[in-house]
Amino acid sequence: VSWYDAIYFCNKLSEKLGFTPVYAVDGKTDVATWNYTPHERKSIEGEISQNLVANGFRLPTVEEWQYAAKGGQNYKYSGSNNLDEVGWYIENSGDRSHPVAQKKANGYGLYDMSGNISEWCWDVDPDDDDSRYYCGGSYYYGGFDSEIGNRDYCSAYNQGRLLGFRIVCNAD
Repeated sequence: VSWYDAIYFCNKLSEKLGFTPVYAVDGKTDVATWNYTPHERKSIEGEISQNLVANGFRLPTVEEWQYAAKGGQNYKYSGSNNLDEVGWYIENSGDRSHPVAQKKANGYGLYDMSGNISEWCWDVDPDDDDSRYYCGGSYYYGGFDSEIGNRDYCSAYNQGRLLGFRIVCNAD
């Protein structure tokens, strides 16, 4: 899924469950006004903003993602210093993603934050407004990419088998 697909999903899920959507395009939170169809490898045109006090679903910031991945622990990867214990990466994945929770969880009980699928975050690349950060590495990459502190970016319309997302919401 693309980054645009992910924020579209967050607003749709928020609306469905009666929460206030977080994202707006040109000030409008209703995705029907965005002139966007998911999974078409296109961009959302207009100014995208987020309302951080809204109670709807959203993508984490890189900082929030890394905090969750640490799980209250001090490991290189999410839940261990041994990536084989907690993640799927190029050395053990068989070149494919795997069902969630097949490896050890981190200290917060979160699975697959190192390896398996890279996860979109809110943050924009400061040198390119159309590029967004993702974290976590994937089944296709090596151990360095799966380290908690690592992040990378690509075009927000990029869709690929290596990209997914994890949603968060504000605690009330």
